[in-house]
Amino acid sequence: MTPVAAKRKLDDLLAGPLGRQNFAELLDHIYDSYATVDLTDSRIRQMEADLAGLSGEEARDLAERLGVLHFARGNYEAAAEKLKAVRTRKTALHFLGRALLTMGREREALDCLVHGRSGDDDVATDVLTVEAYCVLREPEEAQKVLQKYKPEEESSAGLLYARGRLADLNGEYGEAMELYEAALEQDPNHAESLFHLAQDCDLNGEDERAMEIYRRCAGLRPTFVGALMNLGILLEDHGMYYDAIDCYKRVLAIDPRHKAAQLFLKDAESSVSMYVDIAKSRRRQRMEEIFGLPVSGFELSSRSRNALERRHITTLGGLTRVTRDDLLNEKNFGDTSLEEIEHLLARYDLAIGEGPPGSSAPAAEGAEEPAEQEELNRPVEALDLSTRCRKCMERLGVRTIGELVRFSEEELLAAPNFGSTSLNEINTKLTALGLALKAE
Repeated sequence: MTPVAAKRKLDDLLAGPLGRQNFAELLDHIYDSYATVDLTDSRIRQMEADLAGLSGEEARDLAERLGVLHFARGNYEAAAEKLKAVRTRKTALHFLGRALLTMGREREALDCLVHGRSGDDDVATDVLTVEAYCVLREPEEAQKVLQKYKPEEESSAGLLYARGRLADLNGEYGEAMELYEAALEQDPNHAESLFHLAQDCDLNGEDERAMEIYRRCAGLRPTFVGALMNLGILLEDHGMYYDAIDCYKRVLAIDPRHKAAQLFLKDAESSVSMYVDIAKSRRRQRMEEIFGLPVSGFELSSRSRNALERRHITTLGGLTRVTRDDLLNEKNFGDTSLEEIEHLLARYDLAIGEGPPGSSAPAAEGAEEPAEQEELNRPVEALDLSTRCRKCMERLGVRTIGELVRFSEEELLAAPNFGSTSLNEINTKLTALGLALKAE
């Protein structure tokens, strides 16, 4: 389409009523090309300037059109601001409800959707209402909305999707995925079904399939920001940092103030330059495992073994915390025993008196262990969690291990993008420290 033809069509669409019927056509035209996106943004700026000089009914008409156009471009706050001024109109209320729902203000959205209905058989509004109740975790209310539809009437992608959301909320994940797939058979580009199907695959550990579906969802217009964010997290989990960075940058191109995208982008960019640090961390972890090996598992002379027992040395790490003189001062411990110990440590590139990784001075083994409170005060980063788990901790505001153990398994599983795989990881890490999540 030539620039002139694109401008003429946009003029025609904006001249007519911007209701639900022609909104899909408007979206198709806006996202036909980068040129039509730029043309739309230019028109929005022009309409904003025109609105400043108008009043009365003429101003309300333009505010409603401008609000719908902002919504189409994903400028939800700007859309809500304009549409609130004309919320007595059903079309404005419908799009205001959708904008508020996208912004996470479900209670306000429900009020707008109820008053913006276009009749008892308003399927689109019912689907959005079910979505809001599901986010609010009110399955009974969602069921009330859907119970008026008979099974034979539920062939639309929207209603199948709504049933899937309710199944998800009730923990019936297999049924939910089947319903999302059925919705996609009706409409292969149903963004919400794509997103939640990908999310369920993600939580079930089907990473490759989840990434493929997230990519399909993120490729739709307007861009589904949630799909880009979750895809970025998954890509980071698989070490694909540059691809993750691209996802976060695409989110920020849509919403420069998106706080999560800002934080995750910074984190992913740091990860690109952290390969050396990761290698060091892995080497350190391996050394810590070696330091924990019990000396009882090695063949030592009775003289050496008795000397180590008297000094309460039970691990290889304990041998690195004493000096040669400490051992030689032990009764019946001489150069032969010392040579035996040094030979044992040399097999693991260790030496008497060098201390464990990160230690500044040798310390006698058998000293009092740190109190449990000290363990709880450690930052949650000390658990060396996967990217997905770590980002979930950030979203929950968990900063220390003590804050983490105040959560129950059910509370963690209720967090977005946190599934059984992540829960198993958390439990394994805490068990290794002798800790556990809060009991139900």
